[in-house]
Amino acid sequence: MELTKEQIKHIDHRLENEGIKYWDIRIELLDHVVSDVEKRLETGEDFKKAVHKSFIGLGWKGTFSHVNTQGWKNTNKFYRRMYLKGFIDFFKNLKNVMIFISCFFAYYYISSVLELKLFVKFSYVLFIIPTLIFFYESYTIWKKKYGKSVHKQYGLHYIISTTLLFQIVMLSLKPEGVFSVPTEYHKFILFVLIPVHLIFTYSGYKVYKKAIARVEKMRNQLLS
Repeated sequence: MELTKEQIKHIDHRLENEGIKYWDIRIELLDHVVSDVEKRLETGEDFKKAVHKSFIGLGWKGTFSHVNTQGWKNTNKFYRRMYLKGFIDFFKNLKNVMIFISCFFAYYYISSVLELKLFVKFSYVLFIIPTLIFFYESYTIWKKKYGKSVHKQYGLHYIISTTLLFQIVMLSLKPEGVFSVPTEYHKFILFVLIPVHLIFTYSGYKVYKKAIARVEKMRNQLLS
């Protein structure tokens, strides 16, 4: 027995009121509940009782907040695997490897012609590139009004994750820093950190694009 639009809206509102604040997680649960309730209604069960039993089957315990948290964890686990795989796959592509080698030698050459202090500043510029991408993409999707989406949130996170992770190391290169590193190690640290950082950013950007494509697909299905 197919549910009416009003009945589907009723289920959606209940999911939201019970703690599922991210609409993309809510849609996934909504599809499951609608399918289950339709089967229950075919046996002559009352609609509201069918919804209640379906909620209990999903793990409802007066709230869905724990289910919401598990949804975040599962989504993050999915994108984290994709993120790490993207880093490894980068080196499986011959074109990528050739570009990497060329850029690394150019970076090494720049380090040899600049004073250490200027080279560190140049490296800082490279380091903040993901931050600029993050703010640009955040503004772009803000204009599209995607709302509270867990896929959007994690997609953006993986653009900037190594920036957040490595910023303490970058701060340690400042002579006035609390955990300042001796200058003789600066170049070695940068030769390792900057390439790793930018390749992970490349992987994170690909994760972001896939996450946003998924959000777009889900939103189009919702509006259709």
